Amino acid sequence: MSPKRKWLVAVLFAPAFGLAAELRMCVDQHAHLPYLTPQGGGTVGRLVERAAREAGFKLTLLVAPVARCRVEVERGTAHAYPLTPYLPAVLPFAQYPMQGGLADSTRATVRARVALFRPVGGQVKFDGVSISGLDRKVLVPFGSLVLSEVLRARQVPFDQEGRSLAINFAKMLAGRGDAAAGFEAEGLQLMAQPPFAGKIEMLPLPLFEQTYYLGVSKDYYARHGVAVERLWDAIGRLNKAAEAQEK
Repeated sequence: MSPKRKWLVAVLFAPAFGLAAELRMCVDQHAHLPYLTPQGGGTVGRLVERAAREAGFKLTLLVAPVARCRVEVERGTAHAYPLTPYLPAVLPFAQYPMQGGLADSTRATVRARVALFRPVGGQVKFDGVSISGLDRKVLVPFGSLVLSEVLRARQVPFDQEGRSLAINFAKMLAGRGDAAAGFEAEGLQLMAQPPFAGKIEMLPLPLFEQTYYLGVSKDYYARHGVAVERLWDAIGRLNKAAEAQEK
């Protein structure tokens, strides 16, 4: 093969031949402020957008219910989900940033507290171990794997039909549940809004804390692993820089 032909072949098959690989990120159709919106906003959405740009990806969005996002990532029609917990149910089809055989929390998108909320003056209590005072079910956002696992392990009855924490707040105030569970930060923002202000209170102890990652489909990682690692590195670096600015 002539030197000219060798050069042409090398250019044609180079990983970054002038075209950024598309990273199709699925996002929930309901906002989870302050973390994520269907438009790709929020702290996590903006974090991934900036990291993807630094890593050389063209980021596009696919909007769907969170449970559908898992299906789309498993099928490969979506490439990633930005609030993916590290769970056995997800491991068969999702790749995480890893270090020493464990998920690398330094390259996570966010670590968030999950809390219980009740109507003001409600009887539901949480002592850090047990939930008491329930006559009706705890309302859980549809598709939440972690919450359903935690409540099931504690033998707490729950309703997972509500599509968002805001919907569950409205259901709770209508008497269709004694408590609602969701992101602490999201709940606090909702509690300040007119439909809920002065009507809902958060229990003082968080239900748990969870680390979330940009989970990437294993098929996509197999094709773009080096660039995905750069993306996760950028997420970790940008998060660290943001934390340093807050101090």
